[in-house]
Amino acid sequence: MQCFKRCLLAFLVVFGAMGAIAVGGALVVADWLDDPDPPQKAAAILVLGGDPSRAMQAAELYAKGYATKVYISAPVRDPKARRLDAIGVPSPREEDLTRQALLARGVPEAAIAPFARDVLSTVQEAKAAAQLAGVPGTLIVVTSPAHIRRARMIFADAMPGRSLLFVANRHEPYRRAWWRDQTEARNVVLEVAKTSYYLAGGRF
Repeated sequence: MQCFKRCLLAFLVVFGAMGAIAVGGALVVADWLDDPDPPQKAAAILVLGGDPSRAMQAAELYAKGYATKVYISAPVRDPKARRLDAIGVPSPREEDLTRQALLARGVPEAAIAPFARDVLSTVQEAKAAAQLAGVPGTLIVVTSPAHIRRARMIFADAMPGRSLLFVANRHEPYRRAWWRDQTEARNVVLEVAKTSYYLAGGRF
């Protein structure tokens, strides 16, 4: 009986410690993922795919004079959208929505250009960005708050030595208490998994 009590106590101590670590991790992971750079004068702004509202953040940077060119990503067509396309029910492409948002926020057509087409992942976007011709100097990369850390890792690997700044789109909801919102919880959990996968050598 004495042995059982000692084992039970040890189990409770270990379980409690693991719970405390999990709670502590949950509290800091949002800040760990969202680690943006302060914007500075740059050669161009890159808007990563995933949410057309990122164009709003890019337009603000453009309006403040941080860069005179905005490059946008054209992600591969979503399978759900392709199924609708096949029966004659088209929906806007993400890059078209991004372009429209930029225009609506005052970025002129002449300042907008694609930098990646039919890309499936951040890795592919980074490789496409590395091929940009005639754009020397610093690049500002705009993405979601939860995506900042992983995007920085991927672009640094694809463009070693290049000056890169990562700015979070503040038009996307992102609460530090992410576990209280289904969408934000999914985004944070997915980003932690994707970052772990990338650090382990996984690439798409």
